[in-house]
Amino acid sequence: MRSLLLLPLLAIAACSSFLTGGGPAPDLYTLSPAARFADGLPTVPWQIMIEEPTAVGGLDANRIAVQPTANEVRYFADIRWVERAPRMVQGLLVESFERSAAVAAADRYTVGTRADYILKSELRDFQAELLTTPKTPTIHVRLTVKLVRSSRQDIVWTRDFTARVVAQASNAPAVVAAFDQALGQVMTEIVTFTVRETPAKR
Repeated sequence: MRSLLLLPLLAIAACSSFLTGGGPAPDLYTLSPAARFADGLPTVPWQIMIEEPTAVGGLDANRIAVQPTANEVRYFADIRWVERAPRMVQGLLVESFERSAAVAAADRYTVGTRADYILKSELRDFQAELLTTPKTPTIHVRLTVKLVRSSRQDIVWTRDFTARVVAQASNAPAVVAAFDQALGQVMTEIVTFTVRETPAKR
């Protein structure tokens, strides 16, 4: 397994348009939906739509971000997500709700489609950090989530969901596996909290 190589530091505003020259195509990776939930998770009769998360800084891309210092953002050179990170997370959240079997229906948000609730979120952290573990990255995933009642457009609740997982090594499979674990923890918590703390449709 090859070690990950860092690209030179890029300005945040220009990162999504950076093109590497004539080397081999990058390896593409995806992540898994949450699939294991605690016994006794209630089932609810309402439907939910998941908006694509907004994303801060350089996270709205298919590049895999790494933070070597508190004020520095770089990208792994030879690996990518299969699609933009917010779009990927949206699909995985939908599938996580479906796999929980706890809601009547879940789908991506589309204009004109009706559901009881809309889940809005912001992807505030989705990077490998070298701040405290310089030899092996710590994966940090954080989503700020708002649940909105469709009928009245009022916010039912707002909450941060976060996880940190130390990768077992600095190679691509180990880093992606740590991302998978961290995002899985966050999505499990989002589904569980949503089902348990959201009132019946009114």
